[in-house]
Amino acid sequence: MTVPLSSHRRLTVSAALIAALTGALAPATAASTVTSPSAGPTAIRTRTPAPDMAGVVAALESAMANGAPGAMARYVGPDGPRGRAVGVRDRESGTAMDTRARFRIGSVSKTFSSVVLLQLVEEGRLRLDTPVNTYLEGLLPDERITVRHLLTHRSGLADYTDAMFNETVPGFEAVRNRVFSYQELVDLSLAEPRTTEPGAAYAYSNTNFVVVGMLIEKLTGRPVAEAYQRRIIKPLGLRATAYVHPDTRIKGTHVRGYLHPDEAGAPLVDSTQQTVSWAQSAGAVISSPADLNTFTSALMRGRLLSPATLEAMTTVTPTDGTNTRFYGLGLRRYDLSCGTRVYGHTGTVQGYYTYAFSTRDGRRSLSALANTSNHGAANTALGGTLEAAFCGKRPTPASTARSTRPSDTSAHAPLPAERDLPERH
Repeated sequence: MTVPLSSHRRLTVSAALIAALTGALAPATAASTVTSPSAGPTAIRTRTPAPDMAGVVAALESAMANGAPGAMARYVGPDGPRGRAVGVRDRESGTAMDTRARFRIGSVSKTFSSVVLLQLVEEGRLRLDTPVNTYLEGLLPDERITVRHLLTHRSGLADYTDAMFNETVPGFEAVRNRVFSYQELVDLSLAEPRTTEPGAAYAYSNTNFVVVGMLIEKLTGRPVAEAYQRRIIKPLGLRATAYVHPDTRIKGTHVRGYLHPDEAGAPLVDSTQQTVSWAQSAGAVISSPADLNTFTSALMRGRLLSPATLEAMTTVTPTDGTNTRFYGLGLRRYDLSCGTRVYGHTGTVQGYYTYAFSTRDGRRSLSALANTSNHGAANTALGGTLEAAFCGKRPTPASTARSTRPSDTSAHAPLPAERDLPERH
């Protein structure tokens, strides 16, 4: 069924808006060369591979071996959805992991926030290359910081979570039930030195999307929860998705989250109930695997943004030296070993690691979860689901052709996971 387009999608995007949307993301240096879906190294063009679901399971089991009580993934392709789950979603009851369960998606929320703000750009309520202080007078100490700088993590605003979670469990317990205002979170950032000059370099910071939330509420005159609901959740029929703040509960069938303390061998901390007020528009959305599949696929298919705006959102710059990881407007791009490019976001919130990605045409999507955090090896292992799902089974080298292992996890060995929060392990 085709979801009716909201009124903002029916607007004609002018040449001026297209130019504004696709404005330069980075200074003209070799290290910051802009790469877009239609530029850069030519992607390997091959027949769409069948997902390696045994490889997906191996990645989930590896996440468990690295400290997660359970893990799950849901892949959707031309042949329909396929879900896999291992371990438990509740350590106390022993209840098995369930791909229908809801969980905290952490920084995948940033893509929700970016979509809303880009819709407001389409409606002419703000411009990407206008200083933030034009809309939020006096908020930031540097008039050069633009809306685009926020969405691309190039503002130079310090990430307040670095100090907040310097000690993982004590930091979490100090904010578990606390309710912050947006201004309080911005003030925590401004008390720290800035990381870069505006526009100079990519530096991931939750502060950027706290300010995005402030912009959404200032321009709409309504809470960010209503913007998510009216502009994304309701049009796409995301029945398991909600912005939950400051309520501490996850309603309905859900996955419990378990936080690793900094001390080796210390017991896991059940971190399920919390306000997530320390993140808000940077990370307080709750969802399910099916809803995340729907969201990333619909976004890539153009059901939420105009073609010009989606092109701007998927125009990316590198985030590391591997030339396989990039960031656009509230959106990550990963270039996989088989040449496939996938778009979406990673998420970390206490007790939960999330991956939610789709191909550029929206025909294939994957969402994956491990119910732990502060244990980067588990996050890295979970990232192996992307290679297995989107690249399929690797040919068995002749030297190992007689191997009887059901799945070779080394065949899909991922790079270390990118961090959305400070971690000690």
